[in-house]
Order: sequence, then C-alpha cells, then structure tokens
Amino acid sequence: MRIPTLYRDKSWQRFFAGFFIGLLFGWMFFLYHFGTVHEKLVLKIGDQQTEIEKHENTIEILREDQDEQNEENQKMLTVQDIRIDFINEGDIKLSELTLHDLRAAVESELEEVRNKDIETVANSSNFIYKTVENKVFIINDKRYQLKVEQLFLFTTLKMDVMIVPAE
Repeated sequence: MRIPTLYRDKSWQRFFAGFFIGLLFGWMFFLYHFGTVHEKLVLKIGDQQTEIEKHENTIEILREDQDEQNEENQKMLTVQDIRIDFINEGDIKLSELTLHDLRAAVESELEEVRNKDIETVANSSNFIYKTVENKVFIINDKRYQLKVEQLFLFTTLKMDVMIVPAE
C-alpha cells in the first residue's frame, strides 16, 4: 500500500503554503494585540497602584488627625446637662408637682458641676453623693431625703435616686 503522491500536486502545495502563511500572520497578529492589551493593562494597574497608595497615605494622615482630635476633645469634655431619675416615684405616690420641685431642688444643688470638666467631676463623685444624700429637701412642708443608687457621668450627669421620707 502506498501513500498517494499528493504533495507533488500544485493545488495542495498552495493550500498548505497558504495555511502556514495564514498561521504565521495570525500568530503575529495575536502576539501584537496581546502585547498592546497587556501593556495597557500593566500601565493601568500601575496607575491604580499609585492612586491606591496615595489614598492609603491620605487615609492614614486623616486617621492620625482624627485620633489626635478625639483625644483633645475627650480632654475638653464637660458636663452639659444634669438628669435626675427617681427609682421609686410610683411606689411613694407623690404628685407630679412635688416630683418636679424635688427634681429642681436636686438639680440646683448640683448646678456647680455643670460646665465642669468630666475628669474633675469624676474625681469629686464622693462629694456629689454626700451633697445629695446629706441634704434634707423641704417641699410643701414635707421633708424628703434622697439616697443615690447610681451615678452615670458623661456629658450628661444622670443620677438614679430613691426618695426616702426624712425623719
């Protein structure tokens, strides 16, 4: 059995020559376009990398500034408001006017801590306890004493107190 001698036929030679020349041109075309696209992508990635680094540096600087500003603001925090809550106001059954007058009397006693630095007020919390607990408040010819249950201190001084009739 013999292989046919098609390699000598001019039409087949032209077909294979065209096929290989087309293959070479296609391969060169692919390499050229792949190279240009790859180069553009590498440049774009490089630009994005520098932009990301620039933004990270900016973010780091802003965070440092924010941290410094937060520390300064915490040092400068002051007591802005005083809030008094009565724990047993439902049990003792006082009128709203009496509760309001009692709350106003306690707030006037604690008025000195308003606009003071929180750290200073925190250091003198025993003084605040004693000021409220040792005072006898007279409202509508009745005497009341308060017992401090909890004291929350931030920009608002919140005090939970229990009303006890004075002896």
